[in-house]
Amino acid sequence: MNYNGTLSTKVQSWQQPNWPQNAKHWTEYELNKKHFRLIGELQQVKGWTLGYVLRQTTYSGDVFFKATAFLPLFSNEASLCAKLYELFPQYSAEVIAFDASQQWMLTASFGEAFVDTVPLSDWAKPFAAFADLQISSVNYINELESAGCIRRDITALPKQLRSTFQNEAITSRLPQELNLSAENLNHVINHLITAIAALSAFKIPNTLVHSDLHIENIAPASARHQELNYGDNQRDKGFVFFDWSDGCISHPFIDGTYLFRMDDSEDKQYVIDAYLSRWSKYGSRDELIQAWQLAEVICYAHQAISYAGMLHILTQEETPDLVIAFENAFKRFLSKAMN
Repeated sequence: MNYNGTLSTKVQSWQQPNWPQNAKHWTEYELNKKHFRLIGELQQVKGWTLGYVLRQTTYSGDVFFKATAFLPLFSNEASLCAKLYELFPQYSAEVIAFDASQQWMLTASFGEAFVDTVPLSDWAKPFAAFADLQISSVNYINELESAGCIRRDITALPKQLRSTFQNEAITSRLPQELNLSAENLNHVINHLITAIAALSAFKIPNTLVHSDLHIENIAPASARHQELNYGDNQRDKGFVFFDWSDGCISHPFIDGTYLFRMDDSEDKQYVIDAYLSRWSKYGSRDELIQAWQLAEVICYAHQAISYAGMLHILTQEETPDLVIAFENAFKRFLSKAMN
């Protein structure tokens, strides 16, 4: 679905005839071209409605194949990741080969990602590093856009939400307990407009945005840079950020999506402070905290629009996790906008 409510009908790679063989042949061709010696067959690691990840073992280490879904609000992850590795290799997986037309890519292994059981305080250093990446990206916005990273300016959200709430195919899938009356929707969208105007007044620039930033999409870079001497603390060795299908150019604080949902705690505030400390040239601590708080309802609106863009996948495949995420995105936005 795009902003005017029409459906995207592009067939995904894994829905096409000869999908496994095509992925296998492309992987072998690209790796042989770069003189990788393969061990065994391409093996599936993960497959679901939004993408597939496969692994090819080689004598030079594991290589991962990823195919990403074609969706109107997804960036071209393959070409974007290639550009990120070119511009920001210290934060990115090494892209060995990619095919932008199919949204396929091969990346070198970068070690194990964090798991969701790590203490929340351990999020602080990677989130601070991510802020550094975002600030650096300001100088490369045009290059990122040319590489398939879509622009999603927050000022477009009210119009997009009005269109979304006029689309019966979407509203019919939302929980019945949600108040979708014209009066309530007008109220929440006006609230959003006010928050966007207030946040825009801080003059924080648009940057690269991940849109799904959480600890399981971050890996310590130690495995990739093990030849460098960073000291004993593995968490001080840098970080690789991955899974960029939802990546875009927008307001950086959109990436608070997981932190916003957490209950208030000292550890949560510790992570937020670590992240905001990198933005000090754009305001005082109090001003940045105010901007961060304004961004919460805007972040939820951004997420709701993202899930609305997955409507045709929801229609084709009743994936429980995706259905729940779709419903929760709208619940969070409507609840926050009413308060």
